[in-house]
Amino acid sequence: MTSLTEHTSRPRARRYEAWTGAASLAACLTVVLGGGIANAATVDSAAAQATSTIAVDRVDWASVVEPALNCPKPGPHAAWYVVRARVAAVGDLTRDGRHETVVVSSCPSPTSSNPLIAFVYDGASKPSAPRLLGKLGKNRYFKSLKVATRGGRVHLHGKALSDQAPRCCPDLIVSQTYRWDGTQFRRTAEKANRIV
Repeated sequence: MTSLTEHTSRPRARRYEAWTGAASLAACLTVVLGGGIANAATVDSAAAQATSTIAVDRVDWASVVEPALNCPKPGPHAAWYVVRARVAAVGDLTRDGRHETVVVSSCPSPTSSNPLIAFVYDGASKPSAPRLLGKLGKNRYFKSLKVATRGGRVHLHGKALSDQAPRCCPDLIVSQTYRWDGTQFRRTAEKANRIV
């Protein structure tokens, strides 16, 4: 298997049952403890995201992301050439009511690792053919990358290499924020601090 996402149905079903059970319990506690409508809406949103995540798990993201990586092709016997991809975040980033998927991947290498990139795929497209909306973090050489989605924005945070750093040793902590403008993702904020 070339993708790091789960592809078996039994673990997926167990996660879904656990998530929906927790969401139902939270909804009951909200009513019993007087949390009101606002808190109940948060629970509904969490349950919707859980359902969306199950559909996301059915996609072989490594195969989807490989053409977007545009990696140099190795020789015919390069056993090291295995594209890996992980779903890093899911959220409504285009404000169309559907959840986009952010997948992190990089080109395989027989020696040092290549930079990590966050790929955003459209939630309105078919799961069999996800449509790429953007490649985020390309201006930095991320060696580690955490992704969060909040308020329709994508937040990237991780260790990165400056132009002077050797490939082994990240010397920056970089945070970036991206927002969909109707046609593409634009970087709206970036902060880089030296690792001391």
